[in-house]
Amino acid sequence: MKRAFSSILVLLVLLALTTTTVFAGSALQLVKVQNNGAGPTFTFQVTGEFSEAELNGGFVQVEGGDAYPLYCVQQDATTVVCHTSKKVGGQNVVVGFGGSRFWTEMPEQYNRTYCYSAWDYWDFTGYQWTDFGPICQDEPAHEGQEAFYDYPQEDIYGAWVVFFEDVTGACGGTVPAGPAYYYPFCP
Repeated sequence: MKRAFSSILVLLVLLALTTTTVFAGSALQLVKVQNNGAGPTFTFQVTGEFSEAELNGGFVQVEGGDAYPLYCVQQDATTVVCHTSKKVGGQNVVVGFGGSRFWTEMPEQYNRTYCYSAWDYWDFTGYQWTDFGPICQDEPAHEGQEAFYDYPQEDIYGAWVVFFEDVTGACGGTVPAGPAYYYPFCP
């Protein structure tokens, strides 16, 4: 009888452990790496819910250097955003989070003072004015100044040109008004 009870207890413990593993969150993909005014930031596509311990249990290992903790917040069912030390800026790093490891380069932090929207007449669903900014720079923009932005879609490559204007009711009022970079096209 003791043996049967012990066997059932062991099976229940194993079942509990595997059930816990199934419901734990996991990181599927590192979708964004940035280093702006908020400091080094990693955005992950995830599945499942993460506990507080899991959200703060990740790390960043600098190539040939120190390791730093990740401090993460689950924004929704598919997105976790993590921050770490500013010391990882400009370094090749390994990021460990949600049971996965990702190798990436953390850019240097930029402290640009002047940031503008980058309006283009296109988005993923069709033609409409969409803000693909910000475009940040050290000096204020001037009329007609050219800038570039990367179109954030996998099958469309290259930098897209926009020009600085202080638009007021252009294109029959369909363009968002104000000082920004705009694609030179009126629908």
